[in-house]
Order: sequence, then C-alpha cells, then structure tokens
Amino acid sequence: MGVGAGGTGDRVGGVGAGAAPKAPVGGGTAIVFGGKYGCTMTAVGHDRGGRLVGLTAAHCAKGGHYNVSLRSNRAAGVIGRVSVLSKGGDFAAVTLDRSKVRPVRSVGPARIVGVARFPAFGVNVCKMGATTGFTCGPVLQDGQARSTGYVCAASGDSGAPVLRGNRVVGMLNGGQYVGGVAIQCPFGGFPIHSPMVATKMTAILASLNRHGRVGAGFRVI
Repeated sequence: MGVGAGGTGDRVGGVGAGAAPKAPVGGGTAIVFGGKYGCTMTAVGHDRGGRLVGLTAAHCAKGGHYNVSLRSNRAAGVIGRVSVLSKGGDFAAVTLDRSKVRPVRSVGPARIVGVARFPAFGVNVCKMGATTGFTCGPVLQDGQARSTGYVCAASGDSGAPVLRGNRVVGMLNGGQYVGGVAIQCPFGGFPIHSPMVATKMTAILASLNRHGRVGAGFRVI
C-alpha cells in the first residue's frame, strides 16, 4: 500500500420538479476520481468563503483526475472538482456541487461532529474506509504532522476519516512499510497488516488556513 495507499486508488469499473434527489456525502463516503480511481471522503464542511468543501487524499487525483463522482451513485454524475492539491502533505480540497450533494454527518457507524487533536500512543482510533469499512486500533506513533496506528486499511481507503469518538482527528493516507514490505488488510478483523499512516487534521487545516484558498477556515457540517 505504501504512503499514499494503492497509488491513485482502486480501479472501479436540485429542488424543482423532476430534479434528481441530492446524494448524501460525508466523511467515509466512497468517491471516484476521473471515473477510474476509488478513494474515501475525509469530511465535508464549509470554508470561510461559504463554499461546500470535501477533504480527501491528494494522491487520489494524481494524473489530472480532478472530477469527483460517487462509487455507489454514478447517476449523480460529477459532484465536485478538486480545487486545492497540497504540495507534500497529501491532502486535497474538493469544491462540491450544492445542487447535487446533501452533506451528512453520518456514514455507516461513523459520525463526525467536529475536529480534535490526534491522540497519544496507545489510544484507540477508528477509520471509515470505502474498502475495509469501520475498523479500529491503537495509535503506534504520534508524529508532528503524521501519525501511525494499527488499523486495518487497503487500497480505496485513502482519504478515510480517522476518528476519536465522533471527532475527526486525521486523514488516512496509506500504509507504513516495515522492512521494505507493506501488507494490505483484505478485510476488517484481519490480524496481520501494515500500520496505517494518517495526516493530522490539525496540520491539514493549518495548511489550508495559511494559503487562504478553497478550504481555508474549514468547519465540518
């Protein structure tokens, strides 16, 4: 898997009368870049410019795959487009189409009501990924901008929200190589796999605020 899980992700095959219903999108929603590569939305909220913004992993959009759609609802078409790609931080801000998206706080068992600091060594965190779902495990290393945890993840989970309770504390970016080898987790509960690597939400938001572009002042819905 490596840092930047699965390279660019997994290959995956209005209000007025007659308008299509808005699609629910939140932290943990399965998304597709350029119609080809699957990843996971980290969180949805508003920035200080009033835009509806989603956050996810930047490596999902490599190669110019900036249009974002939904894996489970292709009929919705393009629901957003990447507006900001970090340089070295592996996070992206996606401007979402309000006419197509209904932002939600809950996706499966994951519910996001705010942002918190990444916890210390030994504390349990969970993630909600498009591939392996809701899985949990202890923090192994707490770095300055990135941390690791023994949490099951695989290609397509990139961008998944890392949670402490109902607060998002990080964004899953990939798996940690151990001895030159990275072992993907095929399903939740699989006992042997590489630790996940996550970027802290506090670091992501600080970077967005410094640059003042789309996503600056981001607050979850």
